Amino acid sequence: MDLPSEKFVEMMADPLFLGDPLVESQHFIGATKWERVSDEEIISHHQSRAAHQRFADDTRTTVAVKGHGHGTVTTFFKKIDGVWKWAGIRTKVIWNEYDFENVFRGAAGKNM
Repeated sequence: MDLPSEKFVEMMADPLFLGDPLVESQHFIGATKWERVSDEEIISHHQSRAAHQRFADDTRTTVAVKGHGHGTVTTFFKKIDGVWKWAGIRTKVIWNEYDFENVFRGAAGKNM
C-alpha cells in the first residue's frame, strides 16, 4: 500500500487509534539490523514490543485494559536531493498479549 506521509500521520493520530487521550503507548526497539541496498537506499529491520493501555476515564488513574504487541518493524529510507528521508514502514505482528484487541476504539488490532 502506498500511503502519503500526511495520511499516515492522520491515521496514527486518529482519536480511534493513538490519538485517543485515554490511550498510552510505549514502543521498544530490540535487535536491529541495517541493510545498505545502494548509495541512495537503506533498510532497517527491528525487533519491537509495543505496550498499550486504555484508562477507564479522564482522571487516568485506573487502567481499564492493556494489550502489548510483539513483532518486527522494517523501515525504508531513501536519499532524495542529498537528504535521507523516511520512505516507508512495514510491520509484522508475531503475537499480542493481554486484551490488545480492546485497547483501541477503532479497527486497529481487530481481526478484520
